[in-house]
Amino acid sequence: MGPYLTELTDNRGQPTRVFRLDVDGPKARELGLTPGDAARLAAAVLDGRYIGDYRLSDEEVDLKLRLNPAAIDSPEAALSIPVREHPAGPVYLGDLIRPVVEIQPGELKRYRSQRSLTITADIRSGAPISSPLVATWVKQHYAQIRDRFPGATLVFGGEFEETQRSFDSLIRAFGLALLLIYLILATQFRSYLQPLIILSTIMFSITGVVFGTLATQTLFTVNSFIAVVGVTGVVVNDSLVLLDFINRRYREGKTRREAVTAGVHVRLRPILLTTLTTTLGLLPMALGIPSYSLIWGPMASTFVTGLATATFLTLFIVPVAWDLLMEIQERQAAKAWAKNGHPGLKSETSDVEGHHRKESRNIGSRGANR
Repeated sequence: MGPYLTELTDNRGQPTRVFRLDVDGPKARELGLTPGDAARLAAAVLDGRYIGDYRLSDEEVDLKLRLNPAAIDSPEAALSIPVREHPAGPVYLGDLIRPVVEIQPGELKRYRSQRSLTITADIRSGAPISSPLVATWVKQHYAQIRDRFPGATLVFGGEFEETQRSFDSLIRAFGLALLLIYLILATQFRSYLQPLIILSTIMFSITGVVFGTLATQTLFTVNSFIAVVGVTGVVVNDSLVLLDFINRRYREGKTRREAVTAGVHVRLRPILLTTLTTTLGLLPMALGIPSYSLIWGPMASTFVTGLATATFLTLFIVPVAWDLLMEIQERQAAKAWAKNGHPGLKSETSDVEGHHRKESRNIGSRGANR
């Protein structure tokens, strides 16, 4: 994983050498001082102390008493400065505090009120990895070492976080769009089953997208998801018009086979022309002619493979599914007529009502002949 990453850095900044002074509590109490008094004495020696104000004609100026910085050539020299009188002799700063030298990060960041360390990296151009793959590898590695760092948590940000948010919002919007499409189709066709035949074309497009992504070895990005939404609109429109033409011929009194043949014959050319023009228009971008775009290339390849597969399956599966549905409804209507003994039975949907009456009359005439 390492050779594929570049500019691997963190936000600690340059490490700095820190000269820290710790109060010697027992020694301070021997001299009659609390740890707070000793800390204030050390602060007054190193940073000075405010002793009053000097009033000018138009403002007040703070007066601060401090040592001349030039008199202290090193931090250790401040330890020999007397800070308090004692019967046994002067008390030096080094008698109250202990110097500690340590290396600390140049910057300390916090995330959600906790100390944090941000590690960033870029993926090398042409590398066979992606942000989700890197995140998965980091999660697996963290699961192996998390016992060594109790209390530590792992949070992903940057491009991976933005991509996840985009996918979540697109999935919610896509689900809501499918629900609205189903409600509109159910109202138009006056049926709960025929809209499902139309929505099944979405699975055809997703099938094409999956196989196309595997065949071209491209990444499924946010733009690819947007392409799936676009393909969904095209294939739903094609299957909707095709099914509407078939229903019209069926209501005119044609048989199921004649209605399917007439509907496909009328809508075959427009559907194929729509698919060909869209596919040929996006094919150069999908193939990378003259150059491949990492942003628009996956989107174009997703659209082309999804639309081509969905169109091919729509022309074959949608008429077959409609024919099976109508056959089931005709059988149910015939059984209901035989059970009730009158030909005035209405079918489940208004699309096949006239054809059911025709079939009922045919069955009644055959019974009379017998």
